[in-house]
Amino acid sequence: METISPSADRIGAALRALRQTHTPGAGDKTALGAKCLHAVIAQLAAEGVTPEDLQPLVDLEAALGTNKQRGEAEIAGEARDRRRSASPSPTLLARAAAVIDLLVKAGYDESEAAQIVMRRMVGAGVPPPTQGGDARGWRRLLEWRNTILQGFGEEDAKHEYRAFTRELEAIPAGERVQRVLDGRLWDRRRNPR
Repeated sequence: METISPSADRIGAALRALRQTHTPGAGDKTALGAKCLHAVIAQLAAEGVTPEDLQPLVDLEAALGTNKQRGEAEIAGEARDRRRSASPSPTLLARAAAVIDLLVKAGYDESEAAQIVMRRMVGAGVPPPTQGGDARGWRRLLEWRNTILQGFGEEDAKHEYRAFTRELEAIPAGERVQRVLDGRLWDRRRNPR
């Protein structure tokens, strides 16, 4: 049986621990290698290897970090593309329906209000509702709104519609339409309740 040096044994133990505890993420093929490289660099530095001798490994670690950041950007792009192809949530549609109601009360035609809201949704990467018999997205959005107004649809969507309508009514009358049209009001990511 071969005897390995204490230094190699510590490096081996660190690498084994990293390998056993690592759970690979989606599209993340180099994360374990980067962690292992970092452990090796740290152990070698602790053993007294000079920074000049470690520099090629440090450069490689930096290059892996750049690749990881690029990979994370690609994953974010895939998530954005997935959102663009997924149906909008009932909660978002309920908020859109409340905005259409506000615009109608402000004097816009129902179809014009739905078109305005649909343009905002498409601009944000949200496709029109999938349900409905019309090819035009804004018509399907109006159909979805009418379903909610008639008391049908998912319970959480009806609740969101009522709650968001109350929020809109709490805004001073002169500011409501402008705040809705600038888009910040009904974007839940920017305005936590």
